Amino acid sequence: MRGRGAGCAAVLLMLVAGCAGGEAGGADGPDGSGRRRPSAPGVDGSADPGKVFTDAELGAVLLPAESVGEGATANEISPGLFDRHFGGGDWSTCAAGRDARGELVRMKGASAERTVRPDPAATGDDAPFVFERLVSMPAARAGRYLELRRALHDACGRVTVDTEAAPVVEHHEARPLADLGDEAVLETTRTTGGDEYDGTPHYEVELRVGGVLVTVGAGTDRALTLSSAAEAAQRVRKDLYGAS
Repeated sequence: MRGRGAGCAAVLLMLVAGCAGGEAGGADGPDGSGRRRPSAPGVDGSADPGKVFTDAELGAVLLPAESVGEGATANEISPGLFDRHFGGGDWSTCAAGRDARGELVRMKGASAERTVRPDPAATGDDAPFVFERLVSMPAARAGRYLELRRALHDACGRVTVDTEAAPVVEHHEARPLADLGDEAVLETTRTTGGDEYDGTPHYEVELRVGGVLVTVGAGTDRALTLSSAAEAAQRVRKDLYGAS
């Protein structure tokens, strides 16, 4: 009986240890598919914090179509759209986030973006995709950008938005992600209300590698969002900053 009791105790300890290794933000947390979440190091402390890049340099390191899947296709690269793009939800009715929004929209930087579609034949609104945007600015300003994004999500967790049919509610959450660039957040947006909004979460990662902001989203596919963000961060680290 003592041997059996010791065996049960050992199993219990293993179960407890396994439960303790959950998604506390580390690289061992799940990516949404039950797999180990991919990671990518940053360059703080080893790269010039004032270094900036051009639209063309950023466009050259965007994810290639094949990184998303065999047979995937990529749209043409769109340079310089960051200054005219805010995105991430309709925050206009959230008075508490007005200051953060005001500072965010004044931020400038070279940029390049495009969308990759894993299945070129699927062109509907629900078709799978990976969107990526790279923006270059001094590292301190890039860090301030992420700080403001987190503040905006904290202040505007619920935003009511008027639509043609009926008002809907946007639910916003931003969670820190460890081991992804120099700093990163996973932003989740859910919309409820009306007949067509069921609260399905949509995911986007915003991270910083030195002074390059990397935004990656794959709609409702959390695992693809995280894996694509990690690969995008690796490409910025290696191809722009020359880090091994």
